Amino acid sequence: MKKHAVSYAIIRFQPHVETEEFANIGIVLVAPRMSFLDFQIEDRRLGRLTSFFDTVEATTTRGVLKSYHVELKRIRDLAGHIGNGQKRFEFELSDNAEHLFHALTKNREGMIRFSEVRFAMTDNPKAKLDDLFNYYVRRNFAGAVYREGLLEKQVRALFKLRDIGRNFKPMAFSDGLYSAKFPFVEVVENKPLKVLKPIYLGQDEPTRILDHGNKWLFTIQRLKEKLPPDVVVAVEGPNDSAKRKQAFREAVDLFRANDIKVVDAQNESELIDAME
Repeated sequence: MKKHAVSYAIIRFQPHVETEEFANIGIVLVAPRMSFLDFQIEDRRLGRLTSFFDTVEATTTRGVLKSYHVELKRIRDLAGHIGNGQKRFEFELSDNAEHLFHALTKNREGMIRFSEVRFAMTDNPKAKLDDLFNYYVRRNFAGAVYREGLLEKQVRALFKLRDIGRNFKPMAFSDGLYSAKFPFVEVVENKPLKVLKPIYLGQDEPTRILDHGNKWLFTIQRLKEKLPPDVVVAVEGPNDSAKRKQAFREAVDLFRANDIKVVDAQNESELIDAME
């Protein structure tokens, strides 16, 4: 399909102009020749905003975003957006679209600011908008591997703080054909007694959550004769989307059905109790 030029800007929440600190909260994108002007703005995962900008009341933050969401919808409607589709702009395409887009993204005083306008080529503006939102706002570039690495760092820091990490070390196990490395293996007198594996199960799609859970379930079952009998998985799941939560629960149930202990990776007391 033929690719078209699109312009986009990152929507930023910047309550304190003096410090120049901001958080990316959305994307606005225009493809004039395809009759497309649309946006995405974060309206669910507001914890990082309220935590980072802790001098701003949470109700104020939510109110600002709610009001701006309404304003963005009004501007989108002016551009001719209807429902899930698009209709022709009332005026000449490039004039109307570009005028609305640049008027919207012009910097002005207030808590909502914009990045400089950027450009891209695409044959699907809606998909491009989704990709940009996931990258700049949801930070999906970090990925599940990165998040699982963070879980391991958190557990390691907790063990060090509680002074119980001396006997835990990374160790690989193999049955001769299949091998896997576990980051926390309790070893006493050169004998492995317990294994802990932090597992991130908050992937962006239910299928990926189940795939990753099944991958580690297979690994533990395959190496069962080589692993110590006490195997614990510390899991972190999604905090939104009913289907992703359902996939997470199914993955956890599969671990438990196979006699693998499951603890909440964010619950320090559960982690400590499981390791002591």
